Amino acid sequence: MSKKPSTSKKDAQEDFWDLGDDHLENEESNAVPEENEVAEASKEDPPQDEEKEEVEPPAPTPKPKPVRIKESKKEIAPISMLEKISLVMVIACIVGALAWGISFFYRDAPEGDLVKFIDDYPIKGEHVTIETVETWWRKPVRSGDNVDIGVVIEANLIPCARIKLSEGSSATLQVSFRDGDQNLIGDTINLSIESGKFSSNGSDEIVVNSTSGFKNPSQLNAYANEDINPWSVAIIENNAGGSSSEPLVKARLSASSKAN
Repeated sequence: MSKKPSTSKKDAQEDFWDLGDDHLENEESNAVPEENEVAEASKEDPPQDEEKEEVEPPAPTPKPKPVRIKESKKEIAPISMLEKISLVMVIACIVGALAWGISFFYRDAPEGDLVKFIDDYPIKGEHVTIETVETWWRKPVRSGDNVDIGVVIEANLIPCARIKLSEGSSATLQVSFRDGDQNLIGDTINLSIESGKFSSNGSDEIVVNSTSGFKNPSQLNAYANEDINPWSVAIIENNAGGSSSEPLVKARLSASSKAN
């Protein structure tokens, strides 16, 4: 029988090293992933403190104090002679315009306060005593039974007056209506009185009206606002010896109106 030769020392050494290497390589391959997993786990779940420290609020910042800035005085340039002349001319124009406006106002403004009215009733004359005088405005009557005779076509609003006597004898009253400049408006009316009564109606009371007045009825609004000088009705007492120059009554026409 032939015997197989035994393995050489070299083969035996390789077999010896092979037994240990396989085991060690398996352990190293298993150990590396464990360390990586631990590192990744530590990144994902960082440790948290059980108790958090209280954070103090920041202290308020102090407001800065205002600082006054001194304004530097600007140098004023001297006014030239031309500018002075121009300024004087402007002031003169303003003063002249004001003076013209004031003079225009006093020339055309109503002067009702300057007119002296005599209406402290009862007013006693030489022969008659006038108890009261009432005034108003109305539209003229152009048709019907009580047509206003003698009223001009242009008049669309005429003044009227009611005169009441308290006592008297025989006399004649002269009644006239006046505008703000004391000009006669319409015709003068003569009223005869006998024993303290008006001869035309036998009563101590009578109503008269002017034969002229306002062309536009809206002028009564301006009259009420005192944009038109006040009108008046004047009553002068006449006797046998002649007429008196001074009116017995000078009543201011009111701004009221009445229907016909």
